[in-house]
Amino acid sequence: MALSWGDLPVGRVLRLAGVDYNIDANVVELLLNPLSETGPAIVTYTATEDGSVSELVESVLRELETLAIELFPAWLPGGERLSGPGGGGVAAARILATRLASGTRHSGPFLADLAARAIRHNSPPVPGQRVPEGRSFPAESRAAGLARVIASTFGRESAALVVHVPEQLTSHGETLLVAGCEWLAHRSGMGIWLVGPELRRVETLHLEVPAAVRRLAGEMTAPPPTATAGVPPIAGSPHAGSVVERAMEAALAECAWAHGRTWNQTYQSTDPLFVMIRTDLMWAPEKCVVELDGPEHETLAQMERDRIRDRHLERDGFTVLRFTNQQVMNDLGAVLRHLEEFLRGRRLGMNEGAG
Repeated sequence: MALSWGDLPVGRVLRLAGVDYNIDANVVELLLNPLSETGPAIVTYTATEDGSVSELVESVLRELETLAIELFPAWLPGGERLSGPGGGGVAAARILATRLASGTRHSGPFLADLAARAIRHNSPPVPGQRVPEGRSFPAESRAAGLARVIASTFGRESAALVVHVPEQLTSHGETLLVAGCEWLAHRSGMGIWLVGPELRRVETLHLEVPAAVRRLAGEMTAPPPTATAGVPPIAGSPHAGSVVERAMEAALAECAWAHGRTWNQTYQSTDPLFVMIRTDLMWAPEKCVVELDGPEHETLAQMERDRIRDRHLERDGFTVLRFTNQQVMNDLGAVLRHLEEFLRGRRLGMNEGAG
């Protein structure tokens, strides 16, 4: 039976069939970018064969903790107003987290400690001041707590971990991987969804992959393997893990001319064979797309991919404006002036055409 992301169950370990191993990472990236409007919040992770069950669990939990700290303050309402490495910021973060936990499924002590760690991580260091480490919580508490934090960041009831399985996995390695994944699924409530080679001890479900996605994935350069956990953007909002997108949105919110913008939306090209295009920022009526490019856009493979997608957008009448992360963070005023000038000009032409 072919399924989509929103149909898959959580709290279990599953293998997702329907993709070739050589391109599965690209298929997953395309299918998750942006995150579906239904189903759990999804985190991606690349497993390795080395180590024991406990080492796999600890590696995943450590990456999820790092991810949760990077996503702060998206999961703590009011947290964006806090600052300071050791004073009121940390104390206030603990209070906000405890209050949030009192009316939700969050664990108060765990959430308060995570919020304090996030404040310390995001604050400039004070010379001569030692930054205290967080409390030590059992692995079970960390797994359940982190799953709730990630789910709440994206406004979802649950979370899932998509694990890229090593291509050449020994029988012993498979046993350890499955055991670790089953522990994570049962203790965290997350769905643990494996992509890659066939596994004997795991239930397999077939994931529906559109032909256009499969074709484009096959043309892409496979990303290098990394154990770092990552989350896709969610349609309608700046990426919770992107400082650049959040800074851009905060500035645009103060600009009257910036009305009508949408973040991380998909657009279907008039070419029915071309994959859905995920845009960073779009003004649909004005046919304006804004892309915020990080260092990964400087690779030849990504530049070619950008060129192809931009060409399809331009064929449909869009203008694509690209700004680097450095431009946004170092000269946001110039970026906003450029964007305002373009949008006002486009709107003027639209009004004249309507008249």
